[in-house]
Amino acid sequence: MRPRNPILLAALFSVVFLGFAGFGPAQTSQKKAPQTRWEAKSYSQFLEIPGAERLGSDQCQACHEASYKSIHHAAHGLRKLDCEDCHGNGSLHPGSKDYKEIIQFRERTAEQANGVCLSCHARNEGLLNWQSGRHASQNVKCIDCHQVHAAETKLATFQESNAKCESCHHKQAAQSKLPYHHPTREGKMACADCHDPHGGAAANNLRGDSVNQLCFQCHTEYEGPFTYQHAPVVENCTKCHTSHGSVNRSLLTVSQPMLCLQCHAAHHNGAGIPLLNQCTSCHSAIHGSDVPSATGGSVFIDKP
Repeated sequence: MRPRNPILLAALFSVVFLGFAGFGPAQTSQKKAPQTRWEAKSYSQFLEIPGAERLGSDQCQACHEASYKSIHHAAHGLRKLDCEDCHGNGSLHPGSKDYKEIIQFRERTAEQANGVCLSCHARNEGLLNWQSGRHASQNVKCIDCHQVHAAETKLATFQESNAKCESCHHKQAAQSKLPYHHPTREGKMACADCHDPHGGAAANNLRGDSVNQLCFQCHTEYEGPFTYQHAPVVENCTKCHTSHGSVNRSLLTVSQPMLCLQCHAAHHNGAGIPLLNQCTSCHSAIHGSDVPSATGGSVFIDKP
């Protein structure tokens, strides 16, 4: 009997083993890349009207003259969108008694109305956080903020966009009228500079990963890093400051020195009476300092 060739046996074993393991030459297909969350959900269903066919916008003009003219000067019209691109096929609409054989945004739920908009806008990078945002969870419709048929093509001013936000956010609107506030009512800043109405990465639709990261986009001089950090500043700017308006200077939540006395004991004069002047008159580097004190550490004074 002839001896078996060990090399031939090893090669045969490798082919059989790899074939069973799914790596054989017969396997040529590759796994399909997972769909993104926007690709996974089709919004075309929100545009469907069973049994309806395309009619043409000329038929819409006969009854909706004002809307027909305005849309052709608005953003959608300038992009050659037709009435039925948003309102669905209209063949069943003329002559119907209740006019429901067409997409009426005001009569639809927020999911249905917004689904029509998302059928085109879902891939917009600015809408990636919409589904997890506060507006979506509160059933806000796109048309509650956007005027699709508006004839003006100019960008809204800060005052106009802020007025739209304040129509729902009454508390923040009242705070902006206080003596110390961000310059929203003067039209130098928009609510959307800090909040993304389409959903932000952080809580309250903020345009930053955290409150501090957002504040430091404008107030870079307080970011540091400092050799001696003030703990509340590192933790959260709103520990000491309010965002929309305050009766106290620098948007402080509580006036000085009471704000500081919530954590620190007061200095006293020789008679044991506490000094109630502003702490930052001496401790001017309150957001952080690189200057050590004589006893070690720092008392956040900008000069030793």
